Amino acid sequence: MTDVYNKQNPFFASIKERFQLSRKGSQKNTQHVVIDLRGSELRYEVGDSVGVYPRHDPDLVDKTLNAIKTTGKEIVENRQTGSLLTLCDFLTHKGNITDISSKLLREIAARQTDPDKKHFLQELTLESNREACKTFLQTHEVWDLLLSHEEVSFSPQELADLLMPLLPRFYSISSSQRFVGDEIHLTVAPLEYESNGHKRRGVCTHFICELAQLDTPEVPIFVQASHGFFLPKDPLVPMIMIGPGTGVAPFRAFLQERILHHQSKGKHWLFFGERTRAYDFFYEEDWQEFSKWGHLQMDLAFSRDQENKVYVQHKMWQKGEELFHWLKEGAYLYVCGDAQRMAKDVEAMLLKIIQEFGQMEAQAAKEYIKQMRQQKRYLRDVY
Repeated sequence: MTDVYNKQNPFFASIKERFQLSRKGSQKNTQHVVIDLRGSELRYEVGDSVGVYPRHDPDLVDKTLNAIKTTGKEIVENRQTGSLLTLCDFLTHKGNITDISSKLLREIAARQTDPDKKHFLQELTLESNREACKTFLQTHEVWDLLLSHEEVSFSPQELADLLMPLLPRFYSISSSQRFVGDEIHLTVAPLEYESNGHKRRGVCTHFICELAQLDTPEVPIFVQASHGFFLPKDPLVPMIMIGPGTGVAPFRAFLQERILHHQSKGKHWLFFGERTRAYDFFYEEDWQEFSKWGHLQMDLAFSRDQENKVYVQHKMWQKGEELFHWLKEGAYLYVCGDAQRMAKDVEAMLLKIIQEFGQMEAQAAKEYIKQMRQQKRYLRDVY
């Protein structure tokens, strides 16, 4: 990666292409995004991520400005850098206005003159109410918190100082630079949900998939090198890849590099899952292309295509004997996607498969997985 562009000095890239991977009729809106790297000299390896600095939706900025009764033209200092900018620019690019800092919550409680509202916030910030506080913060943004505590006022600078910084978001790269050249491909599912009667959006997914104009250099990016999510050095080593939903992104990159670039004759096995085959079979044509030029077998888990929901771990169990045979052959096993549920369920199933088909006790199966980790054959990119 070049020294010129990095986290402190991002490259302002443009989006050259953006289209839905979910077909019409899907309940999802997963998108394929192609970022143009020309002029950046940025280099990346498969398994790396891209950091994207987002900007807030103007509507959200306006709601926040209205909540503190300001125009946005006021000049504030960004305490992190010492630079001066308008409050509107600060809220758009620098301050996090979707997540509420504990500092802001405590300051509102301290300044609140309404005794009932003051008591509510003071109770909420007690150590014993951590779960209730977490739920409250997840269902509010800065603007509606401020509106519900209109008794409290802040100067523009005070508000700027009480906000958390707007940090970059990271996305697994779904392309091999050796195959696509000066591009980065991303697989992005815009986050949208409702809370307290208001529509909320993921800041960066909304920016990438809707706000950013095509062919306009307005997307600040940098490459985040992978620390431990990489291809085997030997192109003949078998690979098992488990990536439901957008977790499939790095595996498209792996196969572009291994099969289409290096023309590997090794074995590849992908477990992919989504809601429905008709609407949500992401990159179906790519998998067909990989199968045409190399060895790729797939097990697909479309959870809503039958009465009982089927997930990737169920498909792993169905092929448990073969999967364990691949592990004995020295296969690398990769998992990418949701850390909270999917990755835990997959590891629990892996343990069960090793016990059953390796004829091991639970402790021995755990040791087997531990050895795979030590040998760097069990690699995870979970979030």
